[in-house]
Amino acid sequence: MYKVIVSNNVERKQVIVPPDTTIDKVIEESGIAMGSARPYLDGVSVHGKTHMTLRELGAGETAYLTAVANKDNN
Repeated sequence: MYKVIVSNNVERKQVIVPPDTTIDKVIEESGIAMGSARPYLDGVSVHGKTHMTLRELGAGETAYLTAVANKDNN
């Protein structure tokens, strides 16, 4: 099981999920809105890769999934 800390500029939550969980599922399970922000896993952009699993993206047993607002709204 992986411990993922999910956060945006307002909230922070911790979820425990299996390594074969997709980024989309982690976001859904956390209940934290990502809005138009880009997701980053341990500081690396996963924009366009949210269908991939934590294992495929090389996450460790503790990972940080953060939403970083785009200043150009893309």
